[in-house]
Amino acid sequence: MAAHGASAAPQTARRNDARATPESATTLRTVVETVRRVMRSDTAAVASLARTEQTITWKATSGFRAHAEVAEQELAMPLSGAIAERAANTDELLVLEGIGARDDLPAAEFPLHSAEGVRDVALAPLRVRGEMLGLLVVGFRTAHHFNAEERQTLAGLAEMAALALDNARLLETISASKKIWEQTVDAIPDGIIVHDDAMRITRCNAAAADALGFDRPAASIGMPCAEAFARLFGERAAAYHMSHTTSAATSFEIQAEDRRRYLVAAAPLEMDEGRWSVITWSDVTELSEMQEQLARSRRLATVGQLAAGVAHEINNPLAAITTCAEATLRDLKQADDSLRAQVAEHNWQFYLEEIVRQALRCKAITRGLLDLSRQRRARREPCAINALVERSVMLLMQRASEREIEITTELDRAVCEVATDEAMVRQVLDNLLTNALDATGRGGRITVSTALQGERVRVEVADAGPGIAPELLARIFDPFFTTKEAGQGSGLGLAISTALAEALGGALTVESKLGAGSRFRLWLPRRAPETGDAG
Repeated sequence: MAAHGASAAPQTARRNDARATPESATTLRTVVETVRRVMRSDTAAVASLARTEQTITWKATSGFRAHAEVAEQELAMPLSGAIAERAANTDELLVLEGIGARDDLPAAEFPLHSAEGVRDVALAPLRVRGEMLGLLVVGFRTAHHFNAEERQTLAGLAEMAALALDNARLLETISASKKIWEQTVDAIPDGIIVHDDAMRITRCNAAAADALGFDRPAASIGMPCAEAFARLFGERAAAYHMSHTTSAATSFEIQAEDRRRYLVAAAPLEMDEGRWSVITWSDVTELSEMQEQLARSRRLATVGQLAAGVAHEINNPLAAITTCAEATLRDLKQADDSLRAQVAEHNWQFYLEEIVRQALRCKAITRGLLDLSRQRRARREPCAINALVERSVMLLMQRASEREIEITTELDRAVCEVATDEAMVRQVLDNLLTNALDATGRGGRITVSTALQGERVRVEVADAGPGIAPELLARIFDPFFTTKEAGQGSGLGLAISTALAEALGGALTVESKLGAGSRFRLWLPRRAPETGDAG
């Protein structure tokens, strides 16, 4: 028997997407084999009913020869017709004799069973807790009269089949929920791992498995958390954080050995198997960089407000000091011999020249402060970045050759022209090249490169200098901060360059490691924004 009132043949019926679990499928097959043996019937089958979807799904069958595949796979068919309604709503055993031989039992309404030559069937309702779950169907190929004993036996077998079908339905629900949970967790881009009280991984999501170097989450099961942390964040992070375990929920930020930053959270789980914990982490590198850029912008704005208020006031007395010192130097050159002797004896000329030098240096600092405070607007004009790099490098060649420093260029010809402010880019590039030259020792090497990365252009200046310590790297773009010796730098160059890069719609970033040099990167938008006219 097929679906009561089914309008489609078995070969065109659709298979149900909600498959039984292996355990429940085995149990249901055992049930129908038992029913067929006890009833001495030719066929036996268990079917579930879905009233909302108006379908009947054959969960397990036995004795079907013409369509043997239904014994291994579930088969869903439409539930329609008078006989179907009667079977779906009955509370008692329903016996149908003479399939295909009677007008009220046409073979077309029983395609699965009529194809087997089944003539008589008995349908026992499968109910649990008052809910109609499905049917237990036994069939005979020859005329068969169901006596009272067989009816009673079939009713008892139906109770067993109903429990098995109910368990199968519960297992399918649990399996579907588990699958949805796994798919949901795997869809989360953040890494998630769960470990037991022995600090070994019991499960993880796809993102965590990929980060750990596995092709599937199951491959990570059993791995010690310390080893996982070492793979994810480095040996030092693992040694520190794995030695400070706590039973309370906690969160902290980690900087991995590749200098990417992660926000890690750990929370306890109360499980029947013991005390477990779940650890999650998310890559916050870009967020941290944005926050640092925002903090730098705020600091620059504060410095700018200060500079705008005092720079002009400082320049006026500095100009007077410089003028007076230079006038005194001119007078000394015209003095008589006795005064010249005193000048030479007391080094007055040296002191006056030093006053002029330091006053001019102060004026340069205030000029830098004014540059930093100005809200300059970038022009959006075609600029050949590669040609600009080549010109800047050429101007630095003389100073580099004097110190036996080699400067090489690696220019991406795909960069072509970029709509940007050439003067601003030149100022930033000159500053980066000068810093690289100061940081590189005699016989060292500087590499200047360009590259096209998506919708951004990267201009990189890499030196082979001593590098910058991690504790100093976070302050490298702060105003007045410098790693140079006293008197060799004002600490405004990179701060001004950062302000210019942001005015260009880009950014200035740095990568550095002690003993391995530094890489400063200027990022520029590939095309001019639709807004932001030339200023």
